[in-house]
Amino acid sequence: MPYTIVVLLTSSLVARPARDSHACMVSRRAALTAAFSHPAILTATAAHAAQQLTFETKASGLRVADIKPGSGDAVAPDSRVTFHVKGRLVGKQGWVFMDTQADDEPLRLTMGVDHMIPGLAEGLLGMRKGGTRRLVVPSSLGYTDRNREPLPRSFGQRQRLFTTVLNQNRISQESIGMGAGNDVAGKVALDLQLINVRPPR
Repeated sequence: MPYTIVVLLTSSLVARPARDSHACMVSRRAALTAAFSHPAILTATAAHAAQQLTFETKASGLRVADIKPGSGDAVAPDSRVTFHVKGRLVGKQGWVFMDTQADDEPLRLTMGVDHMIPGLAEGLLGMRKGGTRRLVVPSSLGYTDRNREPLPRSFGQRQRLFTTVLNQNRISQESIGMGAGNDVAGKVALDLQLINVRPPR
């Protein structure tokens, strides 16, 4: 399947030693970016629905692709939202750190009230009920502490997430190899499925 091919490709790029560490970092970043732009990283249903994802890069650096546009109410800065999220670590070959659909328990958050990573808060805005969207969140808009949603419900998954995204040694090494602010360690991909949008209480 395409998913297996992508994983093997990115794994081989990461695992193979290179004499030129900068070239290795650049190749790794390019491969991971391509992998997360491909619909095969999603569920089989979503991959079938979207033959190719077209990303919009926001001024903040957030990359957004609508896989399935919704038709209901749009998320506003003060909306209450119910949604499923599948989160992956870009720097760990797409390791899934949370999947609310598998748990059958969506997130219920209030925009502007509940603490979210900036990339999630920005990426939810404008989504319509019933829509599906992919976000590729740079580290600057991702997890800078341990208290922002989306948070894995499993302690083990939270530990693995934070030991990756908050690993200052790894972030520093990658920034040196790829340029300041371009680390892969803190980058996450989020697939969102918006179930419901309600006005504030």
